[in-house]
Amino acid sequence: MKRFHYAAWFLPNLALLFFLAPVRADEPTTGSQQPEVKKATTSKFLRIVKDDDGPTALETAIVRYRPARGNADLTVDLIGVVHLGEKSYYRKLNKVFEQYDSLLYELVAPQGTKPAKGEGSGNLLRIVQKMISVALDLESQIEHIDYTKKNFVHADLSPAEMAEAIKKRGDTGLTLALSVAADLLRQQNLKSGEKPGSDAELPDLASLVTDPMALSKIKRMLASQLAAIDAPGGGLGPTLNTILVEDRNKAAMKVLKKEIDRGQKKIAIFYGAAHMPDFEKRLRDDLGLVPVSTTWVHAWDLRLRERGIEELLFRVLRDTLK
Repeated sequence: MKRFHYAAWFLPNLALLFFLAPVRADEPTTGSQQPEVKKATTSKFLRIVKDDDGPTALETAIVRYRPARGNADLTVDLIGVVHLGEKSYYRKLNKVFEQYDSLLYELVAPQGTKPAKGEGSGNLLRIVQKMISVALDLESQIEHIDYTKKNFVHADLSPAEMAEAIKKRGDTGLTLALSVAADLLRQQNLKSGEKPGSDAELPDLASLVTDPMALSKIKRMLASQLAAIDAPGGGLGPTLNTILVEDRNKAAMKVLKKEIDRGQKKIAIFYGAAHMPDFEKRLRDDLGLVPVSTTWVHAWDLRLRERGIEELLFRVLRDTLK
């Protein structure tokens, strides 16, 4: 029982690294490989595609918005992303980025900073992400997105600005730690009440050690956690949601308005998918924009294949000794 409760807290929150750990300066499953385009009915930014054998892919959305009235030439796309994905995923996104006049990107760094590919490899968070990418057979966003393109526009807070926003709310390191701990306890209580057999149910971790498909099953479980961003706070809890999402989105919206004011017509916001529900609300309320279409892009292959814990240990050792 203790093992289950520890996993119920640790593994789902580990998944948040893929979404919200800010980059710092320190194919659809059936048919064609082209992204599927369809009329948007409700704005979802992540989905899991399934067939008779279970989950087959994790996909992220590009949702297009237009003014409900006036300025018919303006389009704003929300490009939700997972920060670990397949090489083909980032290849597709780099191609998509070429169509925009301005592409607003996230980066917790001094204003105007543009990271080079692979920059920040010594950062502890980057090291953790590297280990996870090896385990899940995925690649890091920072290794494959080309931030040097002329249409890329920095639209985020600096570390000092994040600290100032926290201070203005009257928070300290202690109050933040207590608030985050309380949020995590609430999340665990909600998890413990889930029905057996739900997508978020954790496998028996002891059995995974000898399971030849262990890593595929862990990958499916994390994909299910990531796809639950429609929950209040995107599954983060109110404290982290305010710090990691709302504060930074507010800064990005200021940049968006500047780009519109200077006459840019085709604009995109490229951020972690967990930011997108809040961005959509701001686009509706502040700018009168409404969603008109959604493009789904394949990010993770979730089909089961033999790849167990032994292979993971071998790959981690191999990459460590490089």
